[in-house]
Amino acid sequence: MQHSFTTYYPSFISTLFNLSSWQRKMLVTTCSVLILAIASNISIPTYPVPFTLQSLVVLLIGAFLGRRLATLALLQYLLMGALGLPIFANGSGGITALLSPSSGYLYGFVVSAYLAGLATEKGYDRQFILGLIAFACAHQMTFVFGVTYLAGYLHINLLEAIKLGYLPFAGFDLLKFTLATCVMNMLWRHHAKK
Repeated sequence: MQHSFTTYYPSFISTLFNLSSWQRKMLVTTCSVLILAIASNISIPTYPVPFTLQSLVVLLIGAFLGRRLATLALLQYLLMGALGLPIFANGSGGITALLSPSSGYLYGFVVSAYLAGLATEKGYDRQFILGLIAFACAHQMTFVFGVTYLAGYLHINLLEAIKLGYLPFAGFDLLKFTLATCVMNMLWRHHAKK
């Protein structure tokens, strides 16, 4: 019988802090939610989907925290927003924000953060090209969920939804996952010098 061994690398946050207690993990996820809330409100309000810095921060949360904590942080973000805190784009919150035309992107953030965290645990973010590919794939999951939901919400076909909910953001989002890759690559290089 063959055994397959999978190597997992530590997330960046675990190289800085001991996260053995649930209180520390809760503190880290809550801080991540606050940073994401700030990024959500740095936006250009466009309809049906605003331009924000959310997806960049989602990638960085995944890369910093790893897949498990990042997923918890994003679920916490959705829960706090559902409870009415104005932490979604343009200061929105509440259940209605989770049923808006752009809410599919919010659900996609959870998957995107998980995949970015998985890429970190595989060590892909320590190499520029692998990190760029991994973060690009993780980032696209936001659009898979967002565009699919948008098509259903507006009762339009998928091609129209792509034109409306993906193409206007493509160039800006290329910059986002490239920036996330550069940030993590530089952090790991700096960390290796210590």
